[in-house]
Amino acid sequence: MKRENIYIWYLAIVFALSYLWQFVIFRTGGVQSPLFSFLMWIPGIIAIVFILTKKESLRKVGWGLKKWSYIFPAIFIPLTVAISIVLLMEALHWGTFDSKLFTFKNGMVEISNIKLILGNQSQNIPFFILNFLLSHAIFLVVGSIITLGEELGWRGYLQEKVLRKFGLNQGLIFLGIIWGYWHLPIILMGFNFPNHPILGALLLMPLGTIFLGIFMGWLYLRSRSIWVPALAHASANLFSQLIFSFIIMHQNESFRQLTWIAAWGIIAILCLINLNRNKPIFWQETNATTHNKSFNLTEGAGQH
Repeated sequence: MKRENIYIWYLAIVFALSYLWQFVIFRTGGVQSPLFSFLMWIPGIIAIVFILTKKESLRKVGWGLKKWSYIFPAIFIPLTVAISIVLLMEALHWGTFDSKLFTFKNGMVEISNIKLILGNQSQNIPFFILNFLLSHAIFLVVGSIITLGEELGWRGYLQEKVLRKFGLNQGLIFLGIIWGYWHLPIILMGFNFPNHPILGALLLMPLGTIFLGIFMGWLYLRSRSIWVPALAHASANLFSQLIFSFIIMHQNESFRQLTWIAAWGIIAILCLINLNRNKPIFWQETNATTHNKSFNLTEGAGQH
């Protein structure tokens, strides 16, 4: 197993085990299977095995939060994307946000269709605000623990290796494609693109994961903390529900999906501009660096 091709072996094992697990998911209820969420930890578990086997350090993944300010874009950029799409759908009359989620009457709030930590009973506005904010904070924390499995694999382990191999832009795009096709069986089962499973599996999901992957890759390179992309991943999952669960569409479903992908495409372009203007430096020490523990991407790929 050549060290420069270690990522190929990693991907082969991750895809084999993940596709096998997705077959189990298919046999146990499809996207409603109780085994679904465990899929997200396969890339992370295999990454940990590879790190320990190759005697690399788990600390290099980045467990701290020294650059904690990147928590804010991790949470609020996905939220801003979701709200912007909702407003755009309303403005273009492509869809209408479900106004029955919250009903305000006589200083009280009636809640339907969503679950909050402190209950869905009729409640006054200050209590509702506390309930809403606390619920989403907890949802993000719990979601980050789940998405950490994927982020350990894609960002924590694989990203550094493919960026060293292919360079900054090509490496991030390649990683996004890999991430997209890793989802292929569950997309074919109807996950995310139930009306267009084949188109979703072969084109739309990989395109979306390229854009999202660039955003999360940017966060990871800038924050040097695995928790930040994990939080962004959870945030994107949570706030996408505003678009895909609470908008009543008046146009074809594809309008919603393509708008979501296009919005993340804009974010991805901005992230790439930022990364190319101020090249990041790797902080991980791996087998690819013998004398120099950092690697500035201005030096290009394949030189270390």
